[in-house]
Amino acid sequence: MMIATALATFSINTADAQVLGPVSPVPASTAISDVSRMAFQMAAEGRLGDVFRQVRGLASEAPNANPGLATLSRDIEQYQTNQQQQEQRQLTEYQKKLEELHKNIDDGKLRDALTSAVEAHDLALDRQKLLNDPKVVELVTRAEAEAAAHEENAQWLKALALYRGLELLYENQRKYTDHLKRVGRHVALLRLYAPEQLFEQYKKEAAELGDPEPEPWNFEDDRWERKLRGIEMPMLTEALALGAHRHVERNHSFEDLIIGGIDAVKDLFETDGLEKTFPTLADKDKATKFVDYLDTVRLSLAKRETPMGRSEAINVLARLQQQNLATVNLPEAVFVHELGDGAMDQLDQFSVFIWPHEVERFERTTKGKFTGVGIQITLIDRQLTVVTPLEGTPAHAAGIKPGDQIVTIDGKSTVGIDLESAVDKITGPEDTKVTLGVKTPGKDKARDVPLIRKSIHITSVKGWRRKADDNGKWDYYIDPALKIGYLRMTTFGPDTADELDAAVQSMIDDHGINGLIFDLRFNPGGRLDAAVGVSNRFLNSGTIVSTTQQLLTGRPWSAQADATHTFDDFPVIVLINKGSASASEIVSGALQDHKRALLVGERSYGKGSVQNLFRLGDDNAYLKLTTQYYKLPHGQIIHHRPDAKDWGVHPDVPVHMTDQQVADLLEARLVLDVLRADGDHFDPNAILRNRNNDEDGDDVDKKAEGDADKLPPVKSPDEILSRGLDPQLDTALLLLKTRLLGDPRS
Repeated sequence: MMIATALATFSINTADAQVLGPVSPVPASTAISDVSRMAFQMAAEGRLGDVFRQVRGLASEAPNANPGLATLSRDIEQYQTNQQQQEQRQLTEYQKKLEELHKNIDDGKLRDALTSAVEAHDLALDRQKLLNDPKVVELVTRAEAEAAAHEENAQWLKALALYRGLELLYENQRKYTDHLKRVGRHVALLRLYAPEQLFEQYKKEAAELGDPEPEPWNFEDDRWERKLRGIEMPMLTEALALGAHRHVERNHSFEDLIIGGIDAVKDLFETDGLEKTFPTLADKDKATKFVDYLDTVRLSLAKRETPMGRSEAINVLARLQQQNLATVNLPEAVFVHELGDGAMDQLDQFSVFIWPHEVERFERTTKGKFTGVGIQITLIDRQLTVVTPLEGTPAHAAGIKPGDQIVTIDGKSTVGIDLESAVDKITGPEDTKVTLGVKTPGKDKARDVPLIRKSIHITSVKGWRRKADDNGKWDYYIDPALKIGYLRMTTFGPDTADELDAAVQSMIDDHGINGLIFDLRFNPGGRLDAAVGVSNRFLNSGTIVSTTQQLLTGRPWSAQADATHTFDDFPVIVLINKGSASASEIVSGALQDHKRALLVGERSYGKGSVQNLFRLGDDNAYLKLTTQYYKLPHGQIIHHRPDAKDWGVHPDVPVHMTDQQVADLLEARLVLDVLRADGDHFDPNAILRNRNNDEDGDDVDKKAEGDADKLPPVKSPDEILSRGLDPQLDTALLLLKTRLLGDPRS
């Protein structure tokens, strides 16, 4: 069977054909092979539409030339239909948000108008045109003025809401970052030292806006005395020396850091409500005397012409503390905490203290395991609820099910508890006991479930669907017929590379693997050695990642690939988005630079910096300090520095998803990831119904008109594809199927 040259050859363009004369038709198998071979390159050149037209043309002229050709053509047709429907929904929703925007501006509802503007901006095909709209320009001007007025009047929550809206509207431009940091400091101080005061402000805000009252806070767990226990001045002096000498930018002096700390301490005196916690702040004479002293020291530091050394910095801190004790007498832990956070704020957003009360939680998130009972929890209707037990854990063995409500922890009620506090109470030292009061929906009484805490491994590699007949283990095939795998990596922990090996080996043992979709979206990163290990599975030589000059050794560092653990050379597509950061960017960037994988999605976050951990005090606190920048194999620094015009890893094939599409996808995956057994009572879609309630608290079923466009819950992973809920994944899968058309293995 022969087909037209226009569908068959990519090496001869129209002009060549006119010079060389007619080209003889080629066999359909050759044309299919050409489409298959060139699919990735054409897509990376911005010719995705041409790839799909080629396939559909082949299917039309030679439907029997390849067993998968007709099926792929139908898949492409469905994909294009889904895209057209999404574009129409997007256009309709954009017009709706634009009308809401104009009406809210005319009605003087600036916060509502900002919300509409942000939503319209996400939906707009021409975002700059929207920002240039006279109504939007008017909105921005009025919102800036009102936010400044709220800030002047110490109405921190109102100012924060407006600045957040403005920052979201000008996405990635960081126009209002300093405003957010400044106002956010006051809110953070209230949250730490006067949570009752802040909660009352939230309640007042909600009442003014007609919103439901916020969920109650557990003030007992919020006591600053507990959170700041163990903080001492030597921790600060050590951290200042590290920040001044080992930060990546190397342009920060002791003076700069102390000035930042002084400014943070002064915020205590400018935040109404803290005087109820620290009464001396309301003593005008003492407060004025101390603030005047802070201003004097700050001015002298700013005027210094010679750099300050460590011993002199220690003396300055000692004098500041002496003056504090002689005037307002703030507790040492409070004084050091604010000085320290303010000092680190002079560096970068990733250089922070890990204070003593944060160490356990920090280590739990970085070690890939924790000691607990093995449940994922959330709050539904203000009730602590099990989303899913983790496989093979004490909770799973004890029969705790998705949907069970945890009403007590060691006999204490969970009413008003927040998730962080709940996790802190349920986790603990290994082989110790915790008793959960568990109530199953539909049953009258709760039951006590005593559990022995064990080391819980956090699985970082997930598949496409859970197997119904194998205790919830993962099925990694997204297309079993073509042997296309799908791996979703959620973080980079110490065991991630081994988990990746096991997943790939599972497919090899089952049916083999012809291609892989490697999903790194929403993956915030993790360990550097894990990123190197994962990259090494796909690369057998060359540089994986390197750094700028290593401040500890004076030399740059690099990691080289070798063939020790490298997988077979099957085609790979990596999915990335703005939630892909750090280690995710190392892996995706390395595979892209070495042309080992095609990248589909959106630009990554741009977190390309190295943080080293330094122990402080008696090893009961850390300083996490940025010491280097990563470089991809071709030398690109991907970090989003303040003056950077470009950052992150760019996909070869850009595919945009709106914020609503992303939210729908994340909710669908939350439901599909639940570990269930026959007879489980939990309806995971209750989570979605809870989230889909409108801000006014009306029930979903009472809002027929508003919910007309809501998508029904997803019942199986295949619906994500059939309903076009994930255009980035759809694009990757179709490209892989095209790539495999000419592969004899498929």
